[in-house]
Amino acid sequence: MRIHPLSSCAHTMPLFVLPDELLVQIAAQLDFEDLYVLQKVSSRWYDIIRSNAALQYAIELHVAGMIDNPASRLVPGDRLRILQNKEEAWRTLDLSDKRSLPLSHNPSGIYDLTGGVLLLGERRHGEGFSGTDSVHTVKLHSVFSESNSSTRRSLWSNLDLGEQVIDVGLAIQEHDLIAIVTYTYVQEAQLLASVDIHLLQHSTGQPHPAAAKPVIHFENIHYLPGHCSIMLEISGDTLCFLLNNYFPFINADPVTLTVYNWKTGQPKAKRLYSDTTTFNSFILLSPDTVAIPIIPTNALEICQFADALAAPPPPSGSEKSSTSSSVAEVPTLKTTCVLELPTLHPGALVLRMTCRCEPNPRGHPSSATFASTTAPYFSNPERAVMILHLHLRLPIGITRVYTMIAHRSSLVRAARAALGQHENPKAASPTPTEPSEELLNEYFNLDEDEYEEVNNGNAHGDLSSLLGAYHQEPSAHGAPTRRRRRSAWRTGVNADSDDESADSDEPVRVLWADWGPPATRWFQDELAGTRWITTTCGQRFVRVRADGRLRVYDFNALALRRYGHARALAGVPVGARPGEDVLEEQYYEWSSKMDEDEDEDEDDGVDAEVGNGEAGDREWHPDGRMSDPDSWRMSRPEKPERRLKLVLGTTMIADPTAWEKTLESSLPYMETSVPAPDDYESVLLDEDIIIGLKMDTNGRHIREVVLHRIGGGLA
Repeated sequence: MRIHPLSSCAHTMPLFVLPDELLVQIAAQLDFEDLYVLQKVSSRWYDIIRSNAALQYAIELHVAGMIDNPASRLVPGDRLRILQNKEEAWRTLDLSDKRSLPLSHNPSGIYDLTGGVLLLGERRHGEGFSGTDSVHTVKLHSVFSESNSSTRRSLWSNLDLGEQVIDVGLAIQEHDLIAIVTYTYVQEAQLLASVDIHLLQHSTGQPHPAAAKPVIHFENIHYLPGHCSIMLEISGDTLCFLLNNYFPFINADPVTLTVYNWKTGQPKAKRLYSDTTTFNSFILLSPDTVAIPIIPTNALEICQFADALAAPPPPSGSEKSSTSSSVAEVPTLKTTCVLELPTLHPGALVLRMTCRCEPNPRGHPSSATFASTTAPYFSNPERAVMILHLHLRLPIGITRVYTMIAHRSSLVRAARAALGQHENPKAASPTPTEPSEELLNEYFNLDEDEYEEVNNGNAHGDLSSLLGAYHQEPSAHGAPTRRRRRSAWRTGVNADSDDESADSDEPVRVLWADWGPPATRWFQDELAGTRWITTTCGQRFVRVRADGRLRVYDFNALALRRYGHARALAGVPVGARPGEDVLEEQYYEWSSKMDEDEDEDEDDGVDAEVGNGEAGDREWHPDGRMSDPDSWRMSRPEKPERRLKLVLGTTMIADPTAWEKTLESSLPYMETSVPAPDDYESVLLDEDIIIGLKMDTNGRHIREVVLHRIGGGLA
């Protein structure tokens, strides 16, 4: 038998001969799962991992859904302290650390919020003028270093290109980039305007050094102010640009979605649409994948592109031409997968869909052109949640808004699984990228019985096993009710597809029932609360409700699991304290009286709420019967100002005027709410800062901006 030289005793060295410092360096190369397994190998490894701040920081980053910022100057111990303090502060939702941010200009309708930077447009003319003359930005954390209000006003930076601004896009953390879309009339009598994208370095206001073409000319179009909507998002080297032109009597395709490599200025892919009602927003799933909510089909279209598809450079001098010979060479953006949304009532009409997923995914580390040293960590884009607002016109003559929350990773996994099964129907579904349930539950000290209960056919696990004996609402028969969620994670193609369709060029369709219920959470929303789309960051979603309470929703299932188990081990399970609830299953049903009330309030832009555990004085049993509100009040003490709610099971919304079937969703979340500290029309969210907006008497323009920092500073 041949013996490998390294297996000889003379050539081997026990690993534990190495000092702890080297063992830490070895462990630092491992991911979350490997770190967990490694600490079980021996007591030595356990002590090393548990006592080292850098390794604990790596574990806490994963649990919190964050990624490290290697450019931060803070040592791992300080990063760990900041992370733990802020995660704990989100549970208590203390809003006392606040600053008022005076405005130095008259804000227009353009705004953006990302990477610790707030952007507001400026309108210098009267109400009748709908344009934006320039943009102002402010670094949010710098506001807290200034105690004087007048000094804080000077923190705004102004970018004025001397042209009318239509929209903006930011990529602060990855590129220190601000993209400003402007128009300039080239034939004013015909309202023919040149639409251009200016690529600037945010910190200097100068052309971005990584952009070969600081100004990308889109097209010359017939443009009328107020009759065009634009959206752009940046990820890695990709700039995705959407233009909806509502100019009357236009003959060309009014909707254009173009994907650029912003560093070269060249298009990667392009697609034209003939109907302006097709869609008006999108999100990036990765630097080469875009998800588009299509209004006529009520579905999410997944489109993919790659650098290999990029068109060759256009001929010299063609940049400003409204039609170029290179246009035909730009590949068409094709839909590869369609994720269906819940089937609507035949008489219901989708008026508008708006979506956002913050932060945007990052490109390869080598593509980054900027390294921020301010924040020790960032929200992980892959685990961020998408928010999707559906504005529905119902057959009973009222408008109602529904909001869907889903993780970006859920959309990616559903599409990849469907495409994989489409290409190879006999192949097994791909392995999820998230850590296995066994590792997660074992890491948080679940025994085998708890593990079996948590993982019995559920995608996220039945989290109630972590909560211990909490206060439960009595059922109709007086006994506590504990119900499992009904749906399990399933992914697949249309059940009607066959082998012949698998070879066609048609996109793969995934039924709503095959991907949606376990991966999403739906709310019946208020119209006023959907005016601003920058209400999510990472896995959190924030809003102010009509009852005057500010709510933060946390969709990080791993953090919820840990929090519930920690509370149970401490002997104070979630639900034991006043103001806390654990909801495992909810059923809501719209009555004609509720519709009448809604119709009366329609002028105020406010709809009744459903799907988040509150329906006025009504409490609905799973069979649809309403409990006695007076007996409910007597059986529960008055709730304190801070309230906490874990929603673990399936929410079932029976709204027959909107949906063909009962709308079910099961994505677990934790809701923390406190009274809003002021009369905010809405609240926005960026990383660790909640932004309250006060509007003028007409509710049209921002009057004051108030910042609430969660968990202190970043040092």
